[in-house]
This record gives sequence, structure tokens and C-alpha cells, in this order.
Amino acid sequence: MALNTPNLKLVKPEITDKIDVSIANFAQNADKIDAATKQLQDKTASLQSSLDKTKQDVTALQTSLTDTKQRVSTLESDLSSTNKNVATNKSEIASNKNNVAKNTNDIKQINQELGKVQADITALNIRAGNLDTAIKENKTSIAEFQTRLDAIEDRLTALENPETPPQGEA
Repeated sequence: MALNTPNLKLVKPEITDKIDVSIANFAQNADKIDAATKQLQDKTASLQSSLDKTKQDVTALQTSLTDTKQRVSTLESDLSSTNKNVATNKSEIASNKNNVAKNTNDIKQINQELGKVQADITALNIRAGNLDTAIKENKTSIAEFQTRLDAIEDRLTALENPETPPQGEA
């Protein structure tokens, strides 16, 4: 009785087998080997296709990873620049706060000085008004003195020339 192989169940010929049985068994074994080979080829092709797809996926993922690394690098650089700008801005804000406080104090002092200057201008305007009034009074007094001087001059002239009586004394 012939024995079979454990995996493909091929018939192992025995020395006592007749040639026609051995040939028939050989044909069966060839068909089984061919069928098993076809299954292995189909599985290999399927695995190769799957492997090729996986390689494409890996390549795409590597490209995506490279792009992502580049974007991360760019973002890190941008973040670094932004952090530097934030630090600079914080420093400038602190400096500006100090400048605002100083300028506020300066404005208060200027406003105080301006108040004093305005008070001085008001006082000067009052004095100018008083001087204007005094000038007008002085002009009036000068005009009165001029009139008196003219009258005195006329009298003196009349006294020096007795022939013509002075005005208003005739």
C-alpha cells in the first residue's frame, strides 16, 4: 500500500507498485504540485502587489513626514522669531510705560508752568490796561499843560511887548 506525503498528500510509490499505477500516481502528483504551485504563485503575486502598495504607502508617508518635519522646522523658526518679538515688545512696552509716566509728569509740570504764565499774562494785561489808562491821562495832562504853557507864553510875549494886550486880558 502506497504512502502519502503529509502536506500535499502526494502518493509515494512503493517498490511493489506496478508501473501503470506508478505512472497514474505520478500524474496525480504532478497535478497536485501544479495546483499547489499555482496557489503559491497567486499568493506570491497578491503578496507582491500588497508589498508594492505598502512600499508606495511608506514612500508617501516618508514624503509626508519630510514635509511635516520641514513645516515643523519652519514653525519652530517662526515661533522663535515670534518669541523674540514678544520679548522685544515686552521690553519696549516697559520702556514706553516709563516714558508715558515721565511724559505725564512733564505735562503736569508744563500745565503748572502754563498756568503761571497765563496768570503772568493776565497780570501784564491788567498792567498794560492800567498803563494805557495812565498814558491817556498823561496825554490829557500834557495837553492841558501845553494849553497852559501856550497861555503863559502868550502872556510872556504880551508882557515883553506891551503894545499888544494879551488875549483874554483886554
